Amino acid sequence: MKTKMILPTLLTVLTLAACQAKSETGATVSSQTTVATSSNQATVTATSTTTGNTTYFSEKDLDASYDAATASTIQLNGSSATVTGTGVSVSGSVVKITQAGTYIVSGSSQGVQLLVEAADTDDVQIVLNGVTMTGTDALIAATSADNVYLTLADGTHNKLADSANRTATDYSAAIYSKKDLTINGTGSLEVEGNYNNAIKSNDDLKIAGGTYTITAVKHALSANDALNITGATMTLTATEDAIHSDNDEDTSLGNLYIENSKLTITAGDDAIHATNELVIDSGTIDIQSSTEGIEGKVITINGGTIALNATDDGINATDWTKSSDSMMVMDGVSLTINGGDITINMAAGDTDAIDSNGDLTITGGNLTITGQSAFDFDGTVTHTGGTITVNGQQMTDITNSMMMGGPGGGMPRR
Repeated sequence: MKTKMILPTLLTVLTLAACQAKSETGATVSSQTTVATSSNQATVTATSTTTGNTTYFSEKDLDASYDAATASTIQLNGSSATVTGTGVSVSGSVVKITQAGTYIVSGSSQGVQLLVEAADTDDVQIVLNGVTMTGTDALIAATSADNVYLTLADGTHNKLADSANRTATDYSAAIYSKKDLTINGTGSLEVEGNYNNAIKSNDDLKIAGGTYTITAVKHALSANDALNITGATMTLTATEDAIHSDNDEDTSLGNLYIENSKLTITAGDDAIHATNELVIDSGTIDIQSSTEGIEGKVITINGGTIALNATDDGINATDWTKSSDSMMVMDGVSLTINGGDITINMAAGDTDAIDSNGDLTITGGNLTITGQSAFDFDGTVTHTGGTITVNGQQMTDITNSMMMGGPGGGMPRR
């Protein structure tokens, strides 16, 4: 909801600042954080910009603006909270949001839960305006709504930490949503998932801007349908997967998209995992440790700078619905590298830097590999461009390191 300015000079500034640039694949949306100064004054507006590929992000995902003058407020205070405005109520330690609107949250609490139970057609925006929340259950949980937008107010630091000792186990994350969840804005967010996941959506999870420090005893970021990231700076530490998109009921879902972000990852299992399509368009990704670095069924890397350390496979394309023991080519599985600067450092032993249980295609980019086995593919390999360096030696052919590879196994292709 954009703020209507009543002073001509402020209107002029806002008009100039809100100019938008759009392209076929991306959109730049003016993001306005508003603060009401008094009932007699115009709203003071600060403007920032988030850019994202409109195939994966809606304009509303990218627009973190809100009207503080008309928003409801939630002031956390110890074990309870006080609220103003419509659509929100307090019962003990539960703050319940029941209708569409914007809700600005501030203060600190112990054991308070923000619970969204709105209509399936309602869009709910929760603005974190310098919040500290701890508790033994999910701190923010959304069970019903159309979309939930969690906005990080400009210049604020927000911290949420749940407990390993849960009193209730209905929600498997410190921030949990059964519906589509978007986190946007220019503030910062620190999340500790001490019980399970840190941030979890049963549908889509979209990150559009912001600075994040996230730790989890399971997955740092988890979604069932799609997990898309743009314009974010993230430090992710997870006992299992750092970024996890997985749907075991619908094989067309479990997708993942990354662009224009800086990610630093330490993972006990997969750093980046998707059960279906995984696309990396741009950004800087530093995988400091992992078992599998990047995993998906259909992996496409179009650009970006990727540094990857792994102990099993560096980049692995496979279909988890089929047996991994089979030496047959998996239909629909592929790994394509069209660009980017990719550096893969593999641990010693039975490891593969590039492993595709289907086809492998390299058309561009710079690929630098240090490891015992550079390539393992079961399908057809196509190499039409790019620079490949293995253990310090530039390669002109791609040779299957596995003697038992599938069709084309062991045969270099150009």
